[in-house]
Amino acid sequence: MAAVRWIAAAIWASVQPVRSCPIMKKYLSLTKILNLLLFIFVLYFCCLPVLSVILYGIGGEGRGIDSADFLRILEMLKNSISLAFSVTVAAVLLGTTATFALHRVKFKGRRILQTLMLLPLVNPAFVGSISFIMLFGKRGLITHTLLGLNVSPFGWHGVFFLQLIGSTTLAYLVISGAVHNMDVSLEDAARNLGANEKTVLLKITLPLMVPEITAAALLVFLGSMADFTTPLVIGGNFRTLAADLYILITGRYDMKLASLSGIVLLMPCFAAFILQRHFSKMKKYISDQTANKGIEYSHVRPWIKRALLITVSMMLFLFIINILFVFAGAFTVSWGSNYAFTLAHVKTAFSTDIQKYIKPLANSILLSIATGFGSSLIGVLTAYGIQRRKIRCAKLLDALAMLPAAVPGILFGIGYLVTFKYPLFGIGKYIFTSLPPLILLGTSLIIYIVCIARNINLSMKNCYALLEHIDPDIEKAALNLGASQIQMYWHVVLPLLKDAFINSYIKVFSATMTSLGVIIFLLMPKNKVIVQVLFQSMTGGLSLGVPAVLALALSLVTLLLMLLFSLLAYGKDAWKNMRRFDQ
Repeated sequence: MAAVRWIAAAIWASVQPVRSCPIMKKYLSLTKILNLLLFIFVLYFCCLPVLSVILYGIGGEGRGIDSADFLRILEMLKNSISLAFSVTVAAVLLGTTATFALHRVKFKGRRILQTLMLLPLVNPAFVGSISFIMLFGKRGLITHTLLGLNVSPFGWHGVFFLQLIGSTTLAYLVISGAVHNMDVSLEDAARNLGANEKTVLLKITLPLMVPEITAAALLVFLGSMADFTTPLVIGGNFRTLAADLYILITGRYDMKLASLSGIVLLMPCFAAFILQRHFSKMKKYISDQTANKGIEYSHVRPWIKRALLITVSMMLFLFIINILFVFAGAFTVSWGSNYAFTLAHVKTAFSTDIQKYIKPLANSILLSIATGFGSSLIGVLTAYGIQRRKIRCAKLLDALAMLPAAVPGILFGIGYLVTFKYPLFGIGKYIFTSLPPLILLGTSLIIYIVCIARNINLSMKNCYALLEHIDPDIEKAALNLGASQIQMYWHVVLPLLKDAFINSYIKVFSATMTSLGVIIFLLMPKNKVIVQVLFQSMTGGLSLGVPAVLALALSLVTLLLMLLFSLLAYGKDAWKNMRRFDQ
């Protein structure tokens, strides 16, 4: 937070000479300047690319769409929607089950299981195909070695299984937040009035969790619709519309048809986004208190408790097996034929060419750190301005900032591709057309900008949730006691928003380290990231050894850096609490 305060102080100092002018002092303030900069950033980098790809697809140069392409797009869309719907239903059910089991049922080792539920976050979904092939492939340990079968792991079932693993963790994270914001006294009051456990669950508990459940369903649905890496790696003949977008650009170089397909892909995603926001606003599920994190059910029947624990144990077993077999593949000569231990894959990955693997890993770390900081800072400031300062056009700014959340990542990247190849940050397509195309496209800066713009909505949601529990009279009291606006920001607002900033930072860092869709078409050889190298190695027909080593490296680096950031953010407070306890 010291860095955030330093930046705020620097911005304030830079505008002081302008503010000292009597004329400008009337119209300028720190709040207005920040609001203007935020609005320009959101308009340029969140809204313009989406509009550009729509206009390009409808009226851009290139051939139109014929009947064969139209039928193929509809077939791909049907595949995408059926897969996304199935993954969403299963992930939300499993995520809700895991939430009740790990946050409402008391048993030994609960904290450990809560941590293990986060394992899929440190790797892209398609990495699970390594262990999936090792277990169920034609030379798989289970299908071939144990059962003697010759079956293929590729197809709809493989994509569904791998997407479900990562989506279940995402749903669990979102839904479990409802437990910490729930007033348990409402449930106790219902029981005291004679309601049984089924009635309490259906009439009290689940309605209070509706906002988080619908939000989880939306995130899982959008994530499945936008995922192109998993279908390309493990889908076989099963293709989705997002995967087809990748092939249209990298294989056929047909930007016009890719834009048209992207518009079709956007329709169900945007419809789901609007439906979720409308549904969550139909009823307000609000409690006056937040729950104690140590709450538990004291009325759970033994068979229900056992069923919950068995379900969660099976999920965690799959998560652990997924990691263990990736580890085994990294140190095995040739899975399925030679199980001898070897370090050859490690040497290939990190000893032969530093530019091939080490530099992309360093690029990923720098990109994730910058994206986490930038998107969290901009998102927190934007949410605070909308929620508390009641700035002009607040609803418009909120809608524009949330727009990337409804757009599949691969389509958002295409929007940047067709927008920022023109001068003047994209608007040179319409004015000053004679200028040379010296722009963001092809630079490292555009990679950072697109990742920040893509994740602003995440930090805004975290900040909105936190501001609901902070009394605005605290800020008014500081001003009434003589604090200036900058002092109020420095000593009151920023400390109160610390948790929102840190939580957003860690989530965005993890997502950027393991995501590829939004930047896949903007990367150049000089700024490759490790997840791109991993994806190319898995689709290039190579053995599983080197991809397994890269996946392990990505997992370990992501996990260690997340732990380091958490320690830097909360270690001081934890140390003070320990000292106070000892005394």
